[in-house]
Amino acid sequence: MKSLKLRLVLLCIGTALTLGLSHEVAQACADIVAGGNAYGDYDCRLTNQCNGWCYYSCTCSNVTAGYTCNNVLDEAGFEEVDPPQC
Repeated sequence: MKSLKLRLVLLCIGTALTLGLSHEVAQACADIVAGGNAYGDYDCRLTNQCNGWCYYSCTCSNVTAGYTCNNVLDEAGFEEVDPPQC
């Protein structure tokens, strides 16, 4: 019976550690996000992290005629915001 209780306690501790570490890894921001879409290519570098949000400074290249870097970044899912006040 003692062995079963010890195994259960160790299993609970292992589960708690796994969930805690997974949560921390999921909250991490990538240092570099780069890619491209129909409007052009983008290269974004992490500038700040605040309250679970990631803030990047981005540059664009090969932008399709008639479009801007903002179009490229909008299509990639970025939002233009003011700098964080953290």
